[in-house]
Amino acid sequence: MNVFVRRVGLAAAALSFVSVAATRVSAQALPDAKDLIQKYNEAVGGNAWKSHTSARMKGTLEVPAAGMRADIEAMNVFASKTFMMKTTIPGMGEMLAGFDGTTAWSKEPMSGARILTGVEGAQAAEEADPEASMRTSPNITKSETVEKTTMNSQECYKVVHTWKSGRTSQDCFSVTTGLIVASIVKQTSMMGEMEVTTLLGEYKDFGGIKRAGTTTMQMMGQEIKTTVTAWEWDTVKPAEMEPPADIKALLKKG
Repeated sequence: MNVFVRRVGLAAAALSFVSVAATRVSAQALPDAKDLIQKYNEAVGGNAWKSHTSARMKGTLEVPAAGMRADIEAMNVFASKTFMMKTTIPGMGEMLAGFDGTTAWSKEPMSGARILTGVEGAQAAEEADPEASMRTSPNITKSETVEKTTMNSQECYKVVHTWKSGRTSQDCFSVTTGLIVASIVKQTSMMGEMEVTTLLGEYKDFGGIKRAGTTTMQMMGQEIKTTVTAWEWDTVKPAEMEPPADIKALLKKG
């Protein structure tokens, strides 16, 4: 009996060793997240964006299931890390969101003007950093490659990023092009927390710098597609970044 037990034990130990070894080989086969981020940066134009002072993106937003279409405009001033986005929905009016370098805010027809705090505010502040889109922001404290998978119909390496705020996000870097083809993030809003998967495609050259021409957000069974119609560098004026009066009033109270 003792011999049998020992043999079973030895067999189990051997299987355990093989399993661990296979896991290690698999882990070693995954490229380092830093290398994937570097390859991505090279694929989209490296630090060429740093030669500009601001960026303006114009596009259309569509929700096919609801038959809704809207115009969007997003502006980012790099030095101040300020951000402003305006969404104009026919029949509903404007939705505004911004970050003034210190505080994030939003203004919507239904909920009115409000200051974003907690996780919601921290997330907006972190994403306003222009380095965030390059995945080189100091707000990202750790990036780790976790698996090779398929997303957006492409083979890609999934990388998990940990941010200073404690939240995490995921990117899938194409095995062939190095471009980000999909992202997953838990978005916090007045409606609570929800997981949002974004599929990125049709990368285009905008003045020597590549950006995704289309993004499709998937959440709560809905799809929201954004198509870039124009991209401008260095055209944002300081006055355009001024929050509306009701937001300014809230900022003064704070």
